[in-house]
Amino acid sequence: MKSLSNWSILFAMIGTLSFCCSLALPKASGLLMISGIGALLMGMVCSFGAMYKNEKGKTKFLAVAVFFLLSFILVWNEPFQIVRLLTWMKN
Repeated sequence: MKSLSNWSILFAMIGTLSFCCSLALPKASGLLMISGIGALLMGMVCSFGAMYKNEKGKTKFLAVAVFFLLSFILVWNEPFQIVRLLTWMKN
């Protein structure tokens, strides 16, 4: 594994933990969800960079898969959470 693959895994883990903590802690839900999605996006960018550099291994796809999986779970369980999150980001 190269460095971009390692960074994408690290950001995917941080984003997943932050996202899960946002569901468990309702008082800090907005901030944790924003930081989780931000970390997942950074992991996805690192993953795309690893794909562009043709790094060896399958781990470079992990951050992209986790981002779309968590987005799907969020929209499936709480569809208005995305609207609230986007409104919070706009203001």
